[in-house]
Amino acid sequence: MRWIVGDIQGCARELERLLHEIRFDPGRDELWAAGDVINRGPDTLAAARLWRDVGGRGVLGNHEVYALCARSGAWPRKRDTLEPLFTAPDADTLLASLRALPVLTQLRSRGRGPDAWLVHAGVHPHWTNLASVAAALDRGEHDDTWLQSEPVSFATRVRCCSADGVRSKFDRGPADCPPPFRPWDEFYAGTTLVVHGHWAWRGHYRTANVMGLDSGCVYGGALTAWCQDEDRIVQVPALAR
Repeated sequence: MRWIVGDIQGCARELERLLHEIRFDPGRDELWAAGDVINRGPDTLAAARLWRDVGGRGVLGNHEVYALCARSGAWPRKRDTLEPLFTAPDADTLLASLRALPVLTQLRSRGRGPDAWLVHAGVHPHWTNLASVAAALDRGEHDDTWLQSEPVSFATRVRCCSADGVRSKFDRGPADCPPPFRPWDEFYAGTTLVVHGHWAWRGHYRTANVMGLDSGCVYGGALTAWCQDEDRIVQVPALAR
């Protein structure tokens, strides 16, 4: 089975419970993260290691971008929960695996669920050929310049934007996006399902062509996973801190 999990953000115990709930078998199943495996939560290092140990795949999230740029010195450190990761003996290996993640990837269905595109935050209104965009985004070295480029920033950070792809910094519910900005998915006219995370205020939702999986586990919500092969959702509640 192929499972796509929403923002983990260092919630290692919830990820462990989720894997137990779905009877995840690394020899049989795939685990894909919709970005933000790390940071903010109580155990970033354990989450990154568990994700790696079960053969985790995924796409780049804005918290991975921040961690990589902060680690290299390209960005100043903010308040974060990354120190255990940065000082771990396997830090370089873990961070290299995060840096290698694509920004946008296509997941072909192998069961009754639909084909899907996976991205952390969203897709630009002008990205009408997602296959070409995905190839262009993943071309070349994933260095700090690439991490800070506008296309990567858009795909890992957008919530509300204009029809021309100007991003708003608004981060609350979609109904309250300040004009002229609207939720990015209102400009998406593709027929292939886009699966994303990043928008905890929105929670898990699904429309005809978009699905959000960030249900705010790190804020006390739930950790949400979608089984593409069976087209079903499994959630585990956040544990008390």
